[in-house]
Amino acid sequence: MVDNAPVPMDSALRAAIESNEASDLMALCKRASSGSLDDLRKLVEWAEKAQSERVDLRRVLRKQEHDFSTLFEIVGQTSARSLDLVSMQTYLLRTVSGHFTTPKLLIVRRHKQEDNELTCSKWQGLRDPALRIPVNADVCSEALQRRFSFFLDDLPEACRSQPEVMKLKEMGIELAVPLIQEVEAAEPVLEGFLLLGRRMAGRLYDGQDKEFLNTLGKMLAICLRNEALYRRAIIDDLTGVASRGHFDARLAQEINRTEVYQHRSIGLVMLDIDHFKSFNDTYGHQTGDKVLKALAEVLVQTVRNVDLVARYGGEEFAIILLEIDKERVATVAERLRAAVERMEVTSMGGKPLKVTASFGAACYPDDAENRTELIQKSDQALYQAKDRGRNSVIMAPALNKMKRLGTKTTADETAALPSVVDRRRPSSKILPGSNPIQETDKGPRGQT
Repeated sequence: MVDNAPVPMDSALRAAIESNEASDLMALCKRASSGSLDDLRKLVEWAEKAQSERVDLRRVLRKQEHDFSTLFEIVGQTSARSLDLVSMQTYLLRTVSGHFTTPKLLIVRRHKQEDNELTCSKWQGLRDPALRIPVNADVCSEALQRRFSFFLDDLPEACRSQPEVMKLKEMGIELAVPLIQEVEAAEPVLEGFLLLGRRMAGRLYDGQDKEFLNTLGKMLAICLRNEALYRRAIIDDLTGVASRGHFDARLAQEINRTEVYQHRSIGLVMLDIDHFKSFNDTYGHQTGDKVLKALAEVLVQTVRNVDLVARYGGEEFAIILLEIDKERVATVAERLRAAVERMEVTSMGGKPLKVTASFGAACYPDDAENRTELIQKSDQALYQAKDRGRNSVIMAPALNKMKRLGTKTTADETAALPSVVDRRRPSSKILPGSNPIQETDKGPRGQT
């Protein structure tokens, strides 16, 4: 029941604005219907204000719905790409660029956990930005303290005058989103920054945009951390080539693919640094590590991108060569041997070192029936090379055709099989019955 006692119009309007209850609105309408023109004008103003608030609320809700939809899509897509860093970062920058209509974006991050600098990982709308931000820089301290998206112009004056911040502003960067990982470490860890340039058409980043980007930054930090852990699991920390575990999994996968799709054979080259122990004993383990790193770099540069170089253990490496016949495997192995022999490595004291390696190689299915046998044949050929003077290439013997067909081989047939094929540099002593390969010119990476 509506109270008919006289109530000042201003009080009624105030009550209606502060409350959406139907009784208040009914009271306001009744008083306006019997009131003055001024009362009606105030009622219209209230109605217009309420309508404007409803429109604004709908706009906010639509934007939030769009933001959540975009965020869920980004989370799903980046999670699916989390182990493919290039694909994940490319997708993220394109999506953020479209969502915020900004042409300039940049991701800087730690590439290794022990890195003392944040360097460029992926960018869009910028020309090869050469940017390095020390992890102890003022802007990094500010990011860890704020743990929220911030404008570069909002930084303290002393921080804005730092070279890295000035460089970012010269590049047209306006907003910084800290990528902070708080899951594993006892203290928050700054993995990097997602940096955004100015928006097009004069639009500005508002509070909701910063909230959205802050949530996105936390998700991206976790993805980057997961990718780093994955890389650590499949990459040898010292040399940067594949780990033993990744090598085993990849070799099994490629052999299975060869069997299923009837692809060409797979080559496996195994090598061991000659007299490696003497490097450690004479010059120290740091020099030994330096030799391993230099050797790994030479191997990676000499084979194709599709091939896999792995550290098999200690000073021994293994290389999987895809879609290649046995003759070409021998050629590649000889090219690798020559490349190692030409290496220029110095000790920690600056003394030039002579590095050579012994190689053993085999092919599947020509020389082995399965993964285990392929590794065994390559390893045996490697140690044949060691026994016959080192710095040479030995090819494993082919399987007997009858054995490959599943027929048992007699003792006489086994004795008649050829021994390992010796492939060594022209200046080496050639064993009777061996077939030396002349050293070929080193072609560009990708040549086999």
